[in-house]
Amino acid sequence: MPEASKQRAESGETEPVRTRPVATFKQSGVEVTIWKNAAPNGDVYNTTIRNSYKGEKADEWRETTTFSPSDLAILAQLSGQAFQEIVRLKRQNRNKPEGAAPR
Repeated sequence: MPEASKQRAESGETEPVRTRPVATFKQSGVEVTIWKNAAPNGDVYNTTIRNSYKGEKADEWRETTTFSPSDLAILAQLSGQAFQEIVRLKRQNRNKPEGAAPR
């Protein structure tokens, strides 16, 4: 057990809840992920963008904040898909009856 987890267990603290992404769109090394955050006025959706590539070692993956021109074309496509998914999710939430159980 990692030391931090062991200390939390001994003090009675629970493990932090890890949220999972609502959706992920990937092509080549570019990835756009949608995250749902609960807010007082309803759910808010945010995105993260990653660009991964293989490092010098064959099994080593690295991340960068830079994008090549071809990566930008992929990013534009994936961002459009993410936008459409967020629109769909918001519409679905608006049409959900009050007090309905989340899916």
